[in-house]
Amino acid sequence: MYQDLPPLTWLRAFDASARLRSFTLAAGELGLTPSAVSYQVRGLEAQLGHKLFRRSRKSLELTPLGHAYLPVVAKAFVDIDATTASLFGKDVKSEITIRCLASLNILWLVPQLERFKREFPDSKLRVLSSSWAEKVDGDAIDIDIRYGDGRWADGMAVPLLRNKVIAVAAPNLVASVGSEDLQELPLIELGGVVDTWQHFFAEMGLSGGVPEPVLKVDQSLIALEFAAKGLGAALVADIFARPYLQEGRLQRIGDTELSTDQGHYIVLPFDRNPHRADAAELARWLQAAARQDPLSGVADVP
Repeated sequence: MYQDLPPLTWLRAFDASARLRSFTLAAGELGLTPSAVSYQVRGLEAQLGHKLFRRSRKSLELTPLGHAYLPVVAKAFVDIDATTASLFGKDVKSEITIRCLASLNILWLVPQLERFKREFPDSKLRVLSSSWAEKVDGDAIDIDIRYGDGRWADGMAVPLLRNKVIAVAAPNLVASVGSEDLQELPLIELGGVVDTWQHFFAEMGLSGGVPEPVLKVDQSLIALEFAAKGLGAALVADIFARPYLQEGRLQRIGDTELSTDQGHYIVLPFDRNPHRADAAELARWLQAAARQDPLSGVADVP
């Protein structure tokens, strides 16, 4: 039984080296020498019959097979750690650090974490905001909520939200030109997204080109606030616009909506979560909360 299973010490060496992209850093984590880590990884490669890394003097990169193997190995250690904690009382409640895009943080995550704290009052959370343009660095992050296609090599990505994109503006601004005359409205452009005004105009069947935006911003929340003040029409995810629509601060422009190929994902960084069963539990709780939201679109995320 398990006769084809490599030694766990070899798998640990592979897991640490792949997460840290360095035999030297992996050695520090495992309490070994770099040569010992390299030896164990070479032993694993020899048993599997395939290279897992591309080695050079200055870098250590995963091969395609290494990329495919890493999530499986990492998940195995996560499961072992979680089961050990639950059966033998090893788990000690500690602070969970969550990083999230600022707009999603305020418009969706905060209400969810309010519910979570009511259900689990002893939990300790640290919530950070990020920008889409910010460099990804998960050294101190337990749960990283990112926007994209779900393909990140530094962590295990699970789907959270996928939303429709709609156009909104202040009611008095819409009334001044009519609910369908989008080309007559000043436009607010949101940077860093793939669903642009050009796509929206094409979906509406409007010709004549897209007017030059009067404002350019980098966060949906900023776009919504400018739009609510009557400075232009904003193109945002419906789940972000919902509180503004409910309060009457914004009005939807027409029925057109864009279905995006990207979404928000929970990323559990490989360099943190093999030892954070409580973080994995919070991630599952957030997924369940998203499924209960009629605007989440999470069922559509592959």
